[in-house]
Amino acid sequence: MHLYNDYELIYLVQNENCEEAFKKLLGKYKLMIYKNIYQYNPDKFYFDDYLQEGLMLMNKAINIFEERRGKTFTRFFELILKRKIFELNRKKPLYEIYDDFEMFPDKEQSIEEIDTEHLTKFENIVFNKYFVENQNISYIAEVENKSVKQIYNAIYRIKNKI
Repeated sequence: MHLYNDYELIYLVQNENCEEAFKKLLGKYKLMIYKNIYQYNPDKFYFDDYLQEGLMLMNKAINIFEERRGKTFTRFFELILKRKIFELNRKKPLYEIYDDFEMFPDKEQSIEEIDTEHLTKFENIVFNKYFVENQNISYIAEVENKSVKQIYNAIYRIKNKI
């Protein structure tokens, strides 16, 4: 069996659409794809997506690689793979949406259950106006003759005490 180097395999794929050469390149660089994916610690939920993107990128890299540019295929592919994984990490959602409505009880129900006895008089007023009546912070500050910062601080203390 004849061993081909990367340049010969890439030539065969680019010019003759040799599927066997593509499979050999894929087999050789699949471990590099895995290594680079694991390097960025993706969630297990996204791992298959990253792998699929890496394999598609491998196909694209083989087709656009030009030897005359002075880079080896390994370095070229590794560079664009790292950039793609970084881009995927940047674009993944920062939050998840759940269908389980029991995880998030009604606001009114949870507010009734909160014990406000340990809050100060001012914190109690802010609690009722902000959390129960859903009033705007600037409006509360104006009505209570306090600064907006004092209202924010009171809300912060309330959240910590609750």
